[in-house]
Amino acid sequence: MKRNTIIMVAALLLITVAGCQKLKKAVTNGDSTVVSTEAEEPAEGASEYDCAEALSFGFVGDVKQVVTRHYEATPSGDKLVRSNQQLNGYNDSIITFNKKGLVTIDPYANPYVYDDEGKFIKGRSKASKIKINDNKLIVSYENRESSNHWEGYDYKFTYDEQSRMKEITYTGWEEIFTYTYTYDGDNRYPATELMDGQACADLFKSTTRYRYTRFDDLGNWLEREVWTTEEQGVDSGDENPEMEVTKKYTIEVREITYYH
Repeated sequence: MKRNTIIMVAALLLITVAGCQKLKKAVTNGDSTVVSTEAEEPAEGASEYDCAEALSFGFVGDVKQVVTRHYEATPSGDKLVRSNQQLNGYNDSIITFNKKGLVTIDPYANPYVYDDEGKFIKGRSKASKIKINDNKLIVSYENRESSNHWEGYDYKFTYDEQSRMKEITYTGWEEIFTYTYTYDGDNRYPATELMDGQACADLFKSTTRYRYTRFDDLGNWLEREVWTTEEQGVDSGDENPEMEVTKKYTIEVREITYYH
């Protein structure tokens, strides 16, 4: 899998027994901060939608589809100015859920297929596997169905005590990338993402800072600024290999469709 096609998950949102939560937010100088949450009663006719998996991917409500577009941007003081040019190398990221709330396409373009009872039966093939913990959070997705080792890969997800995404590890053939997330206070969306990876002899590191500028009525973010410092080098065996440093500025825009 190409590194620049991996679209990272946002934050996990706290799961409650009462049902999906609607987020309240306070906006100051363009920065949105979650200050509290309130339980939201399921919409009429939505009883079969279990919000746990949507929450595990960072969404509140009966989410049907999320489309994310990535635009080039330039810094202007402490803000980014968006261009109309989509970022080179990035296609739209599409995440989908069925009427039961089960993920059918995840942020990494992995498919999930279920039987009529909602039991997972295959991903890219019948050999694909997922593991789910007691909180209904997906902790791994494995795709090892082919004898061609280049096609095998897996994702592992870990969470903090508030059920927010803490770390993602992607492992493929002769490549491994680890993404670590930090948060400001009790916010449910990440403030930073740290990446450390290697593909064959190529080394990659990056530090990303997020700034959220627009939310919908449920509290799902619709637009954010992405400030990234990337490092790339070659594993020469030295303790501190020389790394080329570049800056990248992006604005991500999401369109979210709900069942209700």
